[in-house]
Amino acid sequence: MRAVSVLVTIVLAAATASVSGQGRGRAVATLVIVVSDPAGNPLPGVLVTAEGPADRATRTERGRVVFEKIPTGAYRLRFEREGFVTLERELTARAGAPMEVNVTLSPVPPPPEPEAPPPPPRSDARPAVFALPDTIEKDFIGRAPQRTSSLACGSHGTATLIQLNQPLAQHAHDEADEFLYVIAGEGAARLDGREERLRAGVLLFIPSGVPHTLTQTGRNPLILLSTMAGEGCAAAPAPR
Repeated sequence: MRAVSVLVTIVLAAATASVSGQGRGRAVATLVIVVSDPAGNPLPGVLVTAEGPADRATRTERGRVVFEKIPTGAYRLRFEREGFVTLERELTARAGAPMEVNVTLSPVPPPPEPEAPPPPPRSDARPAVFALPDTIEKDFIGRAPQRTSSLACGSHGTATLIQLNQPLAQHAHDEADEFLYVIAGEGAARLDGREERLRAGVLLFIPSGVPHTLTQTGRNPLILLSTMAGEGCAAAPAPR
């Protein structure tokens, strides 16, 4: 019986020594991590993730975080914060004095400025001068119902002489604003639900897409200068 007791004591002592030896053989390390911006200011709230022999994840306070008593070995550290470029770093944690890890996170660069649109193509039109009284005399309407005479056109506008003895039916210009200047005669323009009186010296602005009619009311022809802005002569919108 005494021999059995001694044997049990020896076995327990050996097991205790083995466990104690294993505990003494496990090396641990401490990482002191400091995260700052390019100006050297500490960055709080950075999510620091460590993957390796042991996994850790926490956020910096005042730009600092400490991983204590982690098993030694190779680790991959990841640093994330909104508004900054995510950074990864690999290192080997070693036993002994705490290892200091300094990391700088760069702000996410702003999106590139949109490119300026190319300049509009230069018009092939040439400068021109018109003596309207001479043009009217040359192309006078006489007793005809209507007459239009193209005066000038460019890449972004046209000028037309309009003479009316009879009403000009309702129409609109989808892609161009129209400016009507009354040179002579009397009449009326109906647009946007109202009627405007026309007489020499009146300038009428008609935005694109607004239906309108023109009527001559006096004894003489209604003569107007129509200027279109928005489309050139190559694609001048016809009345509809």
